[in-house]
Amino acid sequence: MHNEVFDILNNYSNLENFGYFILFLYSMGGGYIAVLSAAVLSSIGTLDLTLSIFIATIGNIIGSSLFSVVARVQQRDIRTMLVKHKRKIAYIQIMIKKYDWGLFIVSKYMHGIRTFVPIAVGVSKYNMSKFLLINAVGAIVWGVSLGLLGFYASGFFIDIIRVLLEYPYLLPFVFIGIVIFVVFAMYIKKRLLR
Repeated sequence: MHNEVFDILNNYSNLENFGYFILFLYSMGGGYIAVLSAAVLSSIGTLDLTLSIFIATIGNIIGSSLFSVVARVQQRDIRTMLVKHKRKIAYIQIMIKKYDWGLFIVSKYMHGIRTFVPIAVGVSKYNMSKFLLINAVGAIVWGVSLGLLGFYASGFFIDIIRVLLEYPYLLPFVFIGIVIFVVFAMYIKKRLLR
């Protein structure tokens, strides 16, 4: 048994296939970290960028579509499960009426909201065919933009790591900068959800 596991792990193509499989599953939930990671791995030749973007996009389309279809079919159960998020769902439904296409595409990039938007569509009377089309377009924009960003930014991040290894005393400043960025992003998200 252990030898079989080591054989699988030693085989590079199996690891590559596991990477694509994990990318697909993670993208179903809208995970942009997986797309960025796959793009970085593509930049160093471990994965294929085009295939990574394609798999992430398909996973995102399927995941968001499933959220909305299940919410439409199981509305009563979904409303019961999300009773604590009733105001958030109602607010998102108002935003859907106001911004339509724009909200669907922008929400792909917003952690926490990207799951609620398809659910809000599912429990509303929004045209499901229209949502599925917009969702597919949004997923393509999402996959291509994040894939290319990760691919081309990876050189920048590798350079930062080299500098930090050479000058480790800069690490606290980088850490403080990251904390400030995260706090600012959370503040913006909180303001948008009001």
